[in-house]
Amino acid sequence: MKLPNSELNNYVSSIAQQGIFSIFGDFGVGKTTFALQTALNSAKLGRYVIFVYTKPNFPSEKIQLIFKDSDEILENILFIQTTKFIELFRIIFNFEFLVLKEAHQKLSLIIIDSITNLYRLELNMEKKERNYNLNYQLNQMLANLTYLNQIYGIEIMVVNEVSKKNFDDQVIEAESGGKVMEFWVDKSLKITKTKKLNERKFFLSNISENRVVESSSNLTENGFE
Repeated sequence: MKLPNSELNNYVSSIAQQGIFSIFGDFGVGKTTFALQTALNSAKLGRYVIFVYTKPNFPSEKIQLIFKDSDEILENILFIQTTKFIELFRIIFNFEFLVLKEAHQKLSLIIIDSITNLYRLELNMEKKERNYNLNYQLNQMLANLTYLNQIYGIEIMVVNEVSKKNFDDQVIEAESGGKVMEFWVDKSLKITKTKKLNERKFFLSNISENRVVESSSNLTENGFE
């Protein structure tokens, strides 16, 4: 996995690419852009990438800007769009069939943007049994992605939303998905805005090493520089 930030990429490339890598942050911080640039970097190496997008407005213009002068690279990326949680569930459980096909032997990276967007839309405080089933399905999806990583060596990147919670009379930001995401995610990258209009701050947490790496980058229409 080659990230579009040299400092973060140097750190990530020095550790084993095991487990699920998560990107999260507020709306508009550049999560999808970051994920698309990571997909591009992998595709440039001749590797196959699957990019699943779960929101209604497919980012066609953003893809054109990021992949300009790299049209041939798009052949190495399979874009899938779904706007239903149950469809996302089925797509993830069909990944292994794609992996086993000869045409997908070079599959090296799967990106889900976003892993909890559709899950959150279906949560209902008045339907506890339904919420229980949704949590179970989210667990199953992350378990299957972890399986693909461990058995086939496929790197997994998921884009996630921010959830705000009250803790000791303070509002804190965490990944959406609560304890389910905490259990399955080993490395997470939080992207935040700064006082400078186009500057973004990165906080890469490696849970297994109990370490946080900080960096920053400017976000342009062509991606992070």
